[in-house]
Amino acid sequence: MPSRRILDQLRGLPKSLDGNAIRLGQMQEEGTYLVHGEVQGDREIQGVLLLAGDCRWRGNITADVLVVKGSVEGSLTARSKLELRDSARVSGKLSAPMIAISSLATVNGPIDEEACVVRFEERRTH
Repeated sequence: MPSRRILDQLRGLPKSLDGNAIRLGQMQEEGTYLVHGEVQGDREIQGVLLLAGDCRWRGNITADVLVVKGSVEGSLTARSKLELRDSARVSGKLSAPMIAISSLATVNGPIDEEACVVRFEERRTH
């Protein structure tokens, strides 16, 4: 039976990026990324983007799959699934076919009306 959790489905280790090392402005990347620290600018990722609990992102993000534990000031668009974990704080529009939001996450902005939205209680610590 396939797992419903995005993190359980990942193959291999993500590339870990310190937000201070990411250049500003728009850019496109491919792969699976785990981001820490502060980031400014818009990004488009062909793959999976994981924002760690210490990540503070200002800008719009588009990715195939997004998992957010940190804070984001900007719109989040996932082509497949968007997951907001317990510590997520988002100020901006959410858009994806499937959106999973923890009961402890904070969302300040509109959610795409066509999205299938699921609210959940976090039971795991990773």
